[in-house]
Amino acid sequence: MHRYLVVGTGSGVGATRVVAALALALKQSGQQPTIVKLVQTGLSPGLPGDAARAGKLAGTRYLELARFEKDADPFTAARAQPAHEARASELADALSAIDGAIVAEGSGVITVPLNPSEHFGNVAKGAKLEVVIVIGLRPGSLNKALLTVNVCEKLKVPLAGAVLVERWERSGEHYRDGVLRALQGKVKILGIMPFAPDEAESVKSGAQIFASLL
Repeated sequence: MHRYLVVGTGSGVGATRVVAALALALKQSGQQPTIVKLVQTGLSPGLPGDAARAGKLAGTRYLELARFEKDADPFTAARAQPAHEARASELADALSAIDGAIVAEGSGVITVPLNPSEHFGNVAKGAKLEVVIVIGLRPGSLNKALLTVNVCEKLKVPLAGAVLVERWERSGEHYRDGVLRALQGKVKILGIMPFAPDEAESVKSGAQIFASLL
């Protein structure tokens, strides 16, 4: 069963593009994946969020499990409304009720808090999801990627691999090679999603990255 949680090394690193690319790859392999945004923040009710954007790019079904209006981590955003805080067990149960392949998206790094004691890693463990790390090629991302690997190891959550993303511009070969060396033996590198202003083209070409998972 192909069921994944996509997390980033920060906000805006290209996780939603990777979610769409992975869902598209699953669709092309004959499956009917569902894209799931676990917690959407920073949007009012009725406005399209990350799940809708990724679902449109991949041409797949999508849904959100929770939404808070404040542009912040889910814990802070829930308290600002105030609203019921997201709980890992509730999110995991909702995922378990979905048939078929799943591509779930967190909100930034894996340890972004859902409530005082839980984060997205707890959802991955409860729902038996494999983690895909989206590593934005910019300073600071390598450290966060290694921290994510450590969190997964501690929780005994399987790592499907990592995708390097040139989210802002083409990265230098020397820098990119340094990142690859630092990650060698720690996480499988699925591929590199090169810089592309056209989001749809980026997703279409990025789907090929996941051939080894399918």
